[in-house]
Amino acid sequence: MTTKEACRVLGVAADASLQEIKKRYRRLMTQVHPDVHVSMRKHYAYSAREINIAYSVLRREREQSQSPGGGRSDDFSSNTSSETASDFRTRAAFWDAPINRHAYVEREIFHYAEDFDGNVIGHFSIARGKYFWTLEEDFPLFLRSIYQCTKELLDEIDESVRRHMSDTARQPVQAELAYLLAQQFMEHTALLKEITRSYSTDKEGTMLFHLSAMLETSGKAPVLQPEELLYPAGIRRHRLFLKNRAGRELGYLSFRDDRLYYIIVPLLERRGVLVRVQSMKKTAKTKRWQPLDLWLKVPADTKAASRHLHFHIENLLQKYRENI
Repeated sequence: MTTKEACRVLGVAADASLQEIKKRYRRLMTQVHPDVHVSMRKHYAYSAREINIAYSVLRREREQSQSPGGGRSDDFSSNTSSETASDFRTRAAFWDAPINRHAYVEREIFHYAEDFDGNVIGHFSIARGKYFWTLEEDFPLFLRSIYQCTKELLDEIDESVRRHMSDTARQPVQAELAYLLAQQFMEHTALLKEITRSYSTDKEGTMLFHLSAMLETSGKAPVLQPEELLYPAGIRRHRLFLKNRAGRELGYLSFRDDRLYYIIVPLLERRGVLVRVQSMKKTAKTKRWQPLDLWLKVPADTKAASRHLHFHIENLLQKYRENI
């Protein structure tokens, strides 16, 4: 959708401010959104889906124009280089994000709807495809799209074998399936470059990231000494457990930003990624969460991993089909 088309859909001037665009968007959504009571709906020439797409286009344009550099550098641009101009226009009309053609399934792109006061009144799909997750997509809605994929896949199997599985029986499989599928929609190193903003690259293309983390314990581990080195004790249940120099396991690596669990842990599970963990100069007063400095050394070529996830996904689904 072009800027001109987005302005026409929302009914705003080409030079409308972001505040004016938000105000108009909220007013329209109180009139046309499916979750609004039928007695309060009003006819409008465009659907709620079209209004949301238009709002996303104009909001992103205004926010980029207000940023110091006049826009955000796109670390994902190389993924669209093989697309034809027609393919790109078709995709951009619905959602401006790169595509992983090797992903196992398509997923929905959800968008929040807000009322006039800015309160969330629901969400609905604005696009469907093999789109990578980018920071423009709200992370909880990204996880919702992944869990919807898992439900569709497991429902299809249950229907094919004519059985009903309880949510309790499904939960372990669904959680593991969601973890695998999410990896196919995330370019981990590119996302780290955007989220951490603290990285360097050597001559071989290996990237070194530095970010803050935490040691999460049961509360029984000793308080760390300033700048004490910790060592990997192994990855279990998609968590990196850490030990001290004496070999005592202390707890596992944790983050304040939930997005980092889905970005960093899959990197750590791959071969070739090196990690250094050290307590900060100023230690915590509590034993439960202790602040850490984390360094990751990531090889340049990590994109091919999503193709190899197909085997693990197929194996998991086959076990589910056989009722584990």
